[in-house]
Amino acid sequence: MAVVFDKDVCNEVRNKFLALPAAEDLSKYYSEDVERVKEDDVYVSRFLTHQKEDKTEAAKMIDSVFTWRKENNIRDLDYSKDPDHVLTCLYYRNTDPDGEDIMWIEPKFFDKNKREEFQKYLMWLVENRTKAKECSRLTVVLALDGVGLTEVDVDFVKYFINLFMYYSPDTMKKLVVYNMHWLLNGIWKMVSLLLTEDAKKRVFFVKNKEIFKHIHEKSVLSVCGGPDEGSFKPN
Repeated sequence: MAVVFDKDVCNEVRNKFLALPAAEDLSKYYSEDVERVKEDDVYVSRFLTHQKEDKTEAAKMIDSVFTWRKENNIRDLDYSKDPDHVLTCLYYRNTDPDGEDIMWIEPKFFDKNKREEFQKYLMWLVENRTKAKECSRLTVVLALDGVGLTEVDVDFVKYFINLFMYYSPDTMKKLVVYNMHWLLNGIWKMVSLLLTEDAKKRVFFVKNKEIFKHIHEKSVLSVCGGPDEGSFKPN
């Protein structure tokens, strides 16, 4: 579960954010986001945790995240009714040993012609977790078994990394990369340049049954060698 800081600490971050020159015009943000950061200590604490308890950097991150959210129309996205089926190869299913959500991503089904829609759908998934789960973090599984160079959308992977690194504070607990082919090592080295040292510590490369060290066997999907048949089914 996410760490929640003392209200006085959270108030100091709030005041630093509201004192930023960039925050003089609050209309550049969603009003709902501003109200949330004013009232929700759990939410403010996520920024603090993400920035290693540096209050000034947490305040700056609030500004950059809120600006990004408005520019990308995050609160206006809606895939609750009949999304394009291929988009649903990104999905939540089961929980990790700490009881927190698992997001499964199956890149072999990506359609590069729909990259923008995949990006929006990912944003919507992260944004629209149930209220009970908002204060917890995610285990993300990148299912790469059978995925080669031709199936990898490097730009989407970069977007995915940036989303969790810079625009979703303290959301991703760990990234489990399952059965990555050695041919993808070069691509990963390029992508890993985007990661901070702390983020790199959250990435785990696993082969076959090694995934059970991170997720209970009964909760592992068949796409990653587990018993749960709830993996994405292409049309």
